[in-house]
Amino acid sequence: MKIYLDFDDVLVDTYNKVNELKRKDQTHREFITSCDWNNILEDIQVINDSIHYLKNTKLDVNILSKVSTLNEAEAKVKFLRRNGVKVNIHIVPNLLKKDDIVSAKGNILIDDKIYNLDNWTSAGGIGIFFNKDNNNIDVYGKKNTKYQLINNLDLLISGIQKYL
Repeated sequence: MKIYLDFDDVLVDTYNKVNELKRKDQTHREFITSCDWNNILEDIQVINDSIHYLKNTKLDVNILSKVSTLNEAEAKVKFLRRNGVKVNIHIVPNLLKKDDIVSAKGNILIDDKIYNLDNWTSAGGIGIFFNKDNNNIDVYGKKNTKYQLINNLDLLISGIQKYL
């Protein structure tokens, strides 16, 4: 069994950082496809000590992150490596689903978006909903009614079994 972690809003607080830097006249999509991702990730807030848990796990953990540009992909890889994270990183082009890149069957996805978890479980995987504030609403306002809720990645150290 492999564990796949989303990057944005599971490891680091991307959503708030993007909204802080985006101009009022820009759409979210316009901003993320034209911004300097190295600048965004330079002083981003790590969520609930996630990098520590990721670096110290003995489990088979991988990063599975959607990206809109090669600049974003490169910046995310550099950020993780600069912070001592050595796990495999799988980049997902924005128009594909995460299970188009890796097999969901029997594997776990920890993600902050319900639609990603719905796609994953439809493909035979196990979904765990992440919300740093420990509430059951994703960034799009969709209520989580199906997935185990977590707000930190201590399960990477303490063991995944109690969350399944």
